[in-house]
Amino acid sequence: MEEIRVKALHEEIKEQLRRDSMEALRVLLDEAEPHYLAEAFYHFNLQEQLFLLQVMETDHVADLLPEVNDPAVESILEQIPDDQLARLVEEMEPDDAVHLISLVEPGRVPPLLERVDPVRRERLTALLTYGEETAGRIMDPDVVRVIAGQTVAEALDDIREYVERVALDDFFTIFVVDETGVLEGAVPNWKMLLARPNQTIGEIMIPDVVVVEASLDQEQVGALVRDHDLVTVPVVDHHRRLVGRITVDDVVDVIQEEYHEDVAHLAGTRDEDVMEFSVLHSIWVRTPWLLFAMMGLFLSAMIMHRFEGFFVAIPQLAFFIPLVMALGGNTGIQSSSLVIRGLATGEVRLSHFWRRVSRELAVSLGIGCFFLFVLLGGVWLLTGQWRIGISVAVATATGIVVAAVIGTSLPMILKRLDFDPALATGPFLTTLNDIIGIVVYLLVIYLIVF
Repeated sequence: MEEIRVKALHEEIKEQLRRDSMEALRVLLDEAEPHYLAEAFYHFNLQEQLFLLQVMETDHVADLLPEVNDPAVESILEQIPDDQLARLVEEMEPDDAVHLISLVEPGRVPPLLERVDPVRRERLTALLTYGEETAGRIMDPDVVRVIAGQTVAEALDDIREYVERVALDDFFTIFVVDETGVLEGAVPNWKMLLARPNQTIGEIMIPDVVVVEASLDQEQVGALVRDHDLVTVPVVDHHRRLVGRITVDDVVDVIQEEYHEDVAHLAGTRDEDVMEFSVLHSIWVRTPWLLFAMMGLFLSAMIMHRFEGFFVAIPQLAFFIPLVMALGGNTGIQSSSLVIRGLATGEVRLSHFWRRVSRELAVSLGIGCFFLFVLLGGVWLLTGQWRIGISVAVATATGIVVAAVIGTSLPMILKRLDFDPALATGPFLTTLNDIIGIVVYLLVIYLIVF
C-alpha cells in the first residue's frame, strides 16, 4: 500500500511539472505527507529536487528534509544559500535542526548560525557541543517542567504559558525539578488531569524516574526505552539538572538508523549507499572492503600454492575446497549476526562472553558432528577413497567449530575495544574464515592422507 501511494504521488508531481501548473504543484507538495513525499523525492534528480523545494513553503520544507536520507540532504544543502538554510533551521525542531547543521560543511556553520535568531542560535550551539550519536544530540531541549512545591493550579498556569511561548506541539510527561533545575520526579499528563487544583506537585509526582545523561550513546538510550516501555525519557547533565527530553519517535529513528548501519557493515557498505547519488563516493566506500577481501583470498592462494604437491598427487582434494570454506564462512556469519543483534538490543552483554562462546561452541560441535558423518559418506561415494572422505569431513567439522567461536568472540572483543561490532562481519569475517578454513583443510590432509 505504501509503495502504491508513493508511486501515485510521484506520478502526480510529474504530471503537474509537465503541465507547468505551479500553484497546483505547490498545493500538492505542501499537502503531501512528508514521509511519502520523501520517498517520492528519490525518483527525481538533484535539479528537479531543488526546483520542488523552491516551490514549497519553508515550513513544509522543514518538515520534509528530516525524512530524506543524509546523502541526498547533503547534496541539496550544497546548493542552498545560507539565508534560505537559516530560515529552514529556524522552522525545524531543535534536534532536527542540529542534525541538519551537522550535514553542512564545517566552514559554513559559523556564518549560518550568525543568520539565525540569537535565542535560537544559543540553544542550537548548546546542542552542538554534545558528541554525535549521543542522547544530547537527539534530545529536544523544549521540556515542560514544574516545581514540586507548586499546586496543580499554579503548575497548569505555568505550563500553558510555556507551551504557548515555545510553540510546543506535544508532550506526554511533566518533569518536576527543584529551584536549581535538578530533576526530582515526573507527573504523567493523565495524573495532572485527575488531580485536584489545590494538590501540590510533590504529592502526585513519581519520584523514581528513568533518566539518561546527555553523553550516553543513543543506542543505549534505545535499549532503555525498550526495556522500560517509556514514551518519554528525561535527559540530564552530570549534575542531574534537566536539559531536555527524548521521545519515542526519536528512539524509533535511532533504532532504524543503527539497524541500517549494522546491516550495511555486514555487507561492507554504508547504510546511505542504497540512496547514494554519487557513483564515485560509492566506489570509495566499498573498495577498501573488497581490497581487504582480495588480500585475504590472495593469501589463501599463496597457502594453496605452497601445498601444490597435495593437489597434483590427488586432484580430487581440490573439489572440496569451496565446500569447506563456504560452510565455515556461513557458520561464522550466523554466529556473529546473533551476537551483533544481541549487543544492539541489549540482550547480549560483554559479561556474557564466556557463556555465549560456550553455547556457540556446543552448538557448532553438534553441527560439525552432523556434517562430519554426512560428508564422510558423501565424499566416499563420490571419490571412492575413505581417507579423502575423512579429511574433508574432519576439516569441515573443525572449520565450523572454529568459525563459530571466532564469529561469536570477535564482535564482543571489538565492542570491548569501543569499535563498532558490525565491522567484525561481512568481508572481514568471511575472509578470515576462508583463510582459517583452507589452513585447517591442508593440515588435516597432511596428517591423514600423506
